[in-house]
Amino acid sequence: MSGFDQIFSDFGGVSVISKILEIPDSHARTMKARGSIPIEYWDRLIKAASERDIQGVTWENLQSARRDARKVRASTSEVA
Repeated sequence: MSGFDQIFSDFGGVSVISKILEIPDSHARTMKARGSIPIEYWDRLIKAASERDIQGVTWENLQSARRDARKVRASTSEVA
């Protein structure tokens, strides 16, 4: 897993993620656009990844992806 965009791709897109997380598609699209998935959904993602044999979706990797996303947002806001 290399980031939140990869999660959406690995699972098959926004609609699949929205069903797994039991949220509206619009909310999942917002997460994808922001490049972030709130922590309260991580357990569901990890469980769903295990059930689907999707490798690399762990708390450690999600934390790393979160840190990376924050660094990107911080560097982008410094440029603006």
